Amino acid sequence: MIDPRLAVIERRLASARRIVAVTGGKGGIGKTLVSSTLALALAADGRRVGLLDLDFTGPCDHLVIGARQEFPEEEFGILPQVVAGVQFMSIACFGGDDPVPLRGADLTNALVELLAITRWGDLDTLVIDMPPGLGDMALDAVQLLP
Repeated sequence: MIDPRLAVIERRLASARRIVAVTGGKGGIGKTLVSSTLALALAADGRRVGLLDLDFTGPCDHLVIGARQEFPEEEFGILPQVVAGVQFMSIACFGGDDPVPLRGADLTNALVELLAITRWGDLDTLVIDMPPGLGDMALDAVQLLP
């Protein structure tokens, strides 16, 4: 069976001119700081920027950029919150400070859903704070992102 959300992901990300994935082999090495400050710097330079926090087990980008942890606005999908000129999306927008206990297929399903429902619009750069390591989440993200 073919998942129709996969075609939607491609359309949602088609208007991002470039995607920059900030990644590393383990947690705690500064991926969040690099991805957040990169997005803020690009926005301060007048670029249309999105920041997507894909670290579902420990999302922190919202803390660095000062985003509110509130459910995003919906209009034919989810509209990212705009903070300091950066369009921002994270699992923290849905779960707040509560942990997201997902594993296996549920983790992949949540990733696919987040990518399929987020309406980025036209972006010069989409910065992605990747999950730590080379586990299923990181590998799924690499497969799903153009």
